Amino acid sequence: MRELQEAGVEPDVWKIEGLDNRADCEKMVEVARRDNRNNVGLIVLGRGASRDRVVHWLQTAASVPGFIGFAVGRTSFWDAVVAFEKKQLTMDKAAEQIAKNFEEWSQVFEEGKKGVKR
Repeated sequence: MRELQEAGVEPDVWKIEGLDNRADCEKMVEVARRDNRNNVGLIVLGRGASRDRVVHWLQTAASVPGFIGFAVGRTSFWDAVVAFEKKQLTMDKAAEQIAKNFEEWSQVFEEGKKGVKR
């Protein structure tokens, strides 16, 4: 991240692979916001990981000011798409499953933010 910043790359949002502990999340925010980059946010990537891993990463990151959301794609849709392609789910059921997953991630992240000064 520092190397990119020094090369002039200045995104408003950094996509960060899931981190297991709060200290690592805090360090990432510190680097992203160094040198008065105070409005930069970070989002958690799901890395195609299991539900339990994603929940842990979302809870951990949400508790750290600077983490503003998530981008959990494969973990949200992969199983539903595979089941749809195998004709094990209808399109509507696959969409329901994907929406349910996304709703869970959103609830987990919002719960993790409670009590955190932003």
